[in-house]
Amino acid sequence: MSGHDSDVLNFGKLEREVHDAMSADSKYWVENDAKIRAVTQKVGSYDEFRDIVLAAHLKPLEKDDKFTDIKFQQTWNSLAPKSKDVPTTSPDAATFKDSVKLPQTGQEFVQEWRRHHKTTDKQYIYLLRIGAECLSRIFKTEISFGLLGDFLIALNTEFSAGDSESVLAILQHLSQVGRFSLSVQFLSKKEKESCENLFKRLKSCHSVELCDLENAYGIKRSEL
Repeated sequence: MSGHDSDVLNFGKLEREVHDAMSADSKYWVENDAKIRAVTQKVGSYDEFRDIVLAAHLKPLEKDDKFTDIKFQQTWNSLAPKSKDVPTTSPDAATFKDSVKLPQTGQEFVQEWRRHHKTTDKQYIYLLRIGAECLSRIFKTEISFGLLGDFLIALNTEFSAGDSESVLAILQHLSQVGRFSLSVQFLSKKEKESCENLFKRLKSCHSVELCDLENAYGIKRSEL
């Protein structure tokens, strides 16, 4: 009798396994269709291609879809500083980090950066709010291609003397990540000019010696 009982199928477990297999198969074909669609559309970059595939399973909201049990208290552009002369890193930085899920990987950062931070003012605020240490963890292995130049342009364009310590910390931490020298080599002329100008501004705010950091960013002393 006990031997017979051991041979009885666990239909609940079997049903779950079949459901998981069907879900995996469905996901495969949805992503495969997205890949074909992206190639057909001739997307401009790998990031666009990846975003299309990652979003393949998402469905648009219907008219009857509603958010329930959620109270919104939104302030227009709440992350923007009140004035260029007021540091943007405090006191709201802690609130920002508590209320917004910070990216944990370079891929997560790139998705957020490309989708929601397309102007230098938004990029500047985003970088300062994430902070130097968090950025160095995200890009511990390497800085995603092209991002270092974006960072330098945003930091230079929107630079405020009140943020000089935070900006300097970001530059120092990024210079210590993997393959940093390779990222510097791929900077465009415009990005290099932004870098040089940014260091001039930092030197006007700080009396500390920045020679080693300038060398890391490929800036010759004679150019400053």
